[in-house]
Amino acid sequence: MKDSIQIGPVTLYHADAFDVLPDLAGVADLCVSDMPYKLTSGGRGEKDDGSMSGIFDAEAYDNSGDLMAMAEWSSMIPPIYRALKPDADAYFMCNDKNVLLCGGALVGAGFKFHNLLAWDKGAPTPNRWYMKNLEFTLCCWKGKARAITDAGSKQLWACNRPKLGLQPTEKPVSLMAHYIRNSSDFGDVVIDPFCGSGSTLLAAASEGRRSIGIEIERMYFEAAKTRLEQAQSEGRFSMLEDAQ
Repeated sequence: MKDSIQIGPVTLYHADAFDVLPDLAGVADLCVSDMPYKLTSGGRGEKDDGSMSGIFDAEAYDNSGDLMAMAEWSSMIPPIYRALKPDADAYFMCNDKNVLLCGGALVGAGFKFHNLLAWDKGAPTPNRWYMKNLEFTLCCWKGKARAITDAGSKQLWACNRPKLGLQPTEKPVSLMAHYIRNSSDFGDVVIDPFCGSGSTLLAAASEGRRSIGIEIERMYFEAAKTRLEQAQSEGRFSMLEDAQ
């Protein structure tokens, strides 16, 4: 299964990333991705105490660690490394309990670690051991390191969680755009092998980059397709198209 559609500067695949990535060796200048890692079980709240809510509510989450089609870090990172050009950056998002697992996998694949970044998402996720208002991004590089565009950028980026509700772990376009501006140039190719509802792709197009997104779940692929087509119709990434 490798269905794809071209929407302006975006190539969007409805496919398994592990089927597509081998065909993209050395193509991308940057990877920015919220990976579908397995969560730690035990995070479901009981309805009577209200300890958890939203995507972790007892009616929405079965406490298995799987919110969607999940994968292991050790299998996800190496094919992404090979899809990147010889000198390229990558941003991998995860929660606090997966920082070490992600870091070990990226170093094992050949990446070098730049920095641990944090996103303050505003409204915290309820928890019995400190409310969780942060998610993390491991910034790393392949080959020769490049300086980020805005050297004044801090580790912490604060913005509210998206309210669109297109996908359970949807990330803000502004956050993805921040990473893309700092680690790529106009016209570069940004890849998101687990693109969900397309926040990275929309950010890349809005910043004048080309992008390749892969999503295995049909409903999220369709959500990304709709968002991108609407953005294209509104001229929100026409600058890159005009430059082609």
